[in-house]
Amino acid sequence: MKRIFLITFLFFITMNSIGQKVDDTRIIVTLSDTTKLYERTRQAIVNTNFLIREDLNRDTLVTVAEKIWNTTIFVVAKVIIKGNSVEISGAYGLGYADFWGFPGWPKGYTRITYYKESEGWHVLRQIALKLDGKLSFYKEK
Repeated sequence: MKRIFLITFLFFITMNSIGQKVDDTRIIVTLSDTTKLYERTRQAIVNTNFLIREDLNRDTLVTVAEKIWNTTIFVVAKVIIKGNSVEISGAYGLGYADFWGFPGWPKGYTRITYYKESEGWHVLRQIALKLDGKLSFYKEK
């Protein structure tokens, strides 16, 4: 019985240390296969219902502000390709509803950080999961 308790306790400690922590701001996806990484990254962003702002930069992709469905929150994602890894970060803004309930554009944006109910973080994590690599989470320096 003691062994089962000890194994369970150690399992939960290691799971907590590997996963996301409150106030993480970046997701880094490390990929073993880097063939067509730009195209795969672009496809992961588009499959998450974002539009990419075209500026012909092959290592940084920035999206247009997109509204999260059924909320008044707008999210912008920034994806940087560095060698065999992809760094994902973003910002969110609150669009105020008008008289008829339609949200307007946000007046400003704030960096997306991880916390349990963060809808913006969930969107960034969807992009990371579509890349199918090893996920790491970091806090901005």
